[in-house]
Amino acid sequence: MSSLELTDSRQSRADFVFVYIAYALRYLYLLLLIPFYGRVLGVEGYGLVLAAMSLMNMVWLFVNWGFSTTGTRAIATAAPARYAELFGEHFMARAILGVIAVLGAAIAIALSPVLSADPLTAVLALALGIVSAFNLGWYFTGSGRPRSSVKLEVLGFAISLLLILTLVRNQDDADLVLASLLCSGLAALAVAHWWIRDEIARPPLELKAGLELIRSSSTIFLYSGSSVLLIASSTYLLSILSTQAEVGAFGAAERLVAVGLSVMGPAGQIFVPRITAMFLQDANAAYGLVRKAMFLLVGIGLCGLACSLLLGHWIVPLIFGAGFERSVPILQYLAFVFPLSAISLVLSSYVLIPLHKENTLAKVALFGAAVNLLCAIPLGIAHGALGMAIARIAGELVVLVGLIYSCRKMGILARLFDFRY
Repeated sequence: MSSLELTDSRQSRADFVFVYIAYALRYLYLLLLIPFYGRVLGVEGYGLVLAAMSLMNMVWLFVNWGFSTTGTRAIATAAPARYAELFGEHFMARAILGVIAVLGAAIAIALSPVLSADPLTAVLALALGIVSAFNLGWYFTGSGRPRSSVKLEVLGFAISLLLILTLVRNQDDADLVLASLLCSGLAALAVAHWWIRDEIARPPLELKAGLELIRSSSTIFLYSGSSVLLIASSTYLLSILSTQAEVGAFGAAERLVAVGLSVMGPAGQIFVPRITAMFLQDANAAYGLVRKAMFLLVGIGLCGLACSLLLGHWIVPLIFGAGFERSVPILQYLAFVFPLSAISLVLSSYVLIPLHKENTLAKVALFGAAVNLLCAIPLGIAHGALGMAIARIAGELVVLVGLIYSCRKMGILARLFDFRY
């Protein structure tokens, strides 16, 4: 191994360790806030917050439109002189979709009895979704600065934690939760732009470039965005189909699953840009790194499944307090998402996207999203939160089967599991 390769390997390991240590603060943040929400807001108050956060996530994912993936991939191989141009394209594309998102969110708020009963909370959720979509995580990750991205997230956590614990006092303070998150998001966004002010000085802001980025990112959005958008909208959809208490029960369980799935996120900040570059230089080495990532993430997924099945009846009351017993069986159903998502994440984000197989991903994701939606509506009406959990599992399983079949047809599985390389 050359000295350059050795230095690069050590830097990757150092970044990996730093990112995971920093993300430990994220879980500490959630361990403080989730019990706080459950006990202070109660099932119905927390249900309102979760419905608002579902709306926020839908806006975020729509305005983001797969730009984080395309941006990370583009900036990972771009010269620093092109950073301002890439930033300008991404800013304009998000601004265009932000206007559309406002109109769509207004309709979504009107359709949901839970959100329309508290319009201030809903509007704050809309604003938070747009602000979140403009975050510069893609910029820092793609340019080899994952530590900067994590530092900004930790800053946001610190501000929001201070505001929420100070201001939120009872079940009627859902709007203060969203206002606190919005303030922290704006602060982190301002700091991010200040850090790179010299790199993005006078970026070209052209409507045509923004529209072209939307067009070129559409296939990735159809894969990553549509499936994740449907998952993020589950709580919102339940707010239309069922009661606020069911929203709270499902949202609490889904929130715990989301926390578990987020453990897999930091690995992507290290692996994805490196794997993308390696596929251009040495495909065999890239597949070797993908194998290591798969063993790590599938191991995390199996741990999440085991913990949820064995300890769910104890974890849920401990974290949320009384009134959330309905969330226990929902969590145990949703726990099967952990291993399914781990394998899907590796095959999609770590292999097919670096290989520019977005068309395949889009077809698989759209089919899985359609299955999820077709199951969610009747099951949500008939069985409430539990039905929504079953629909989520069905969608995840269909996506995984589709990805495995597609990778097998393209010969990717043979390369991935051929340990001679």
